[in-house]
Amino acid sequence: MASLLFLLPTVVNAMGIQVIIDGQTLVFMDVPQSAWYATFVHDAAQAGIVNGYRDDHGNLTGRFGPENSITFAEALKVAVEGAGFDEKLYGSVIDSGIPSHWASAYMSVAKAEDFSIVHTHYRIDIPATRAQVAELLTGAFGVDVTNVTAVSSRYTDVKTSTDFAASIEALSRDGVVNGDTDLHDQPLHTYRPTDRVNRAEVVKMVMKAREVYGEPGAGQTPDTQNESSAVSYTAAGFSPAVLHVNVGTKVTFTNDSGENLWVASNPHPSHTDYSGFDSLKALKHGETYTFTFNRLGTFGYHNHLRPQMMGTIVVE
Repeated sequence: MASLLFLLPTVVNAMGIQVIIDGQTLVFMDVPQSAWYATFVHDAAQAGIVNGYRDDHGNLTGRFGPENSITFAEALKVAVEGAGFDEKLYGSVIDSGIPSHWASAYMSVAKAEDFSIVHTHYRIDIPATRAQVAELLTGAFGVDVTNVTAVSSRYTDVKTSTDFAASIEALSRDGVVNGDTDLHDQPLHTYRPTDRVNRAEVVKMVMKAREVYGEPGAGQTPDTQNESSAVSYTAAGFSPAVLHVNVGTKVTFTNDSGENLWVASNPHPSHTDYSGFDSLKALKHGETYTFTFNRLGTFGYHNHLRPQMMGTIVVE
């Protein structure tokens, strides 16, 4: 029995990778040392970017879940941490729009640094797509995609019209992502932009991005002049019903109700009082819409699907 106990640590280490998280030595039993992603997960854990799953009491479980789908919130965390931002600092001064969510501070970074993906329709707690993760990474690592005007022929399933095609192309150009390969590691020329992406794949992308772009968020501080504010929509309506903001403030409308929300400027149904202030589609529970108010004045708005539900933005 003594010899068996003596051999147990060696057997454990052979099965999984050993990391140090919060000063605690831990073995990720579900990350074999021979796995293609083992080095990426190890390095990300050592850098404090990932820490695996915790139980209901906040204790580390020793599970990383490499093959599990990653949610938008989890991918946002990994991207922000990977780029070196101080999310606690940002969270202390920037309104995230989701104050009760565990990823609030990471959303504060995305809002303050104007990650382009926060202006799109997403659901924070459902699995992210491969294209969404590409857009998150270009935002977090400050990759300029303005000159990526045409999609190359590297992927047969990424067209100019594909959501976030420029980000996919820029990361592919820089060697951060490389699409699908066969069993012999030969390219299949597909990216599967709308498919879910797992935790191991995202960690690899982030660690490759750090190799290429460094940590652009390190030492950065939030620009509090780039103001943001939030409005929540519940069964009772918009809260606050009247919001006072400065010119240039970004207001994020979050659907916290059990029904769909379509934010639109008055009057109903033409939405012409403030041109462009219109989500153009229904937001499901948990989805957000962000609009920047650059005009002075008092602007009424409503839920296009329930016009009696109204609110007011006062731009000063």
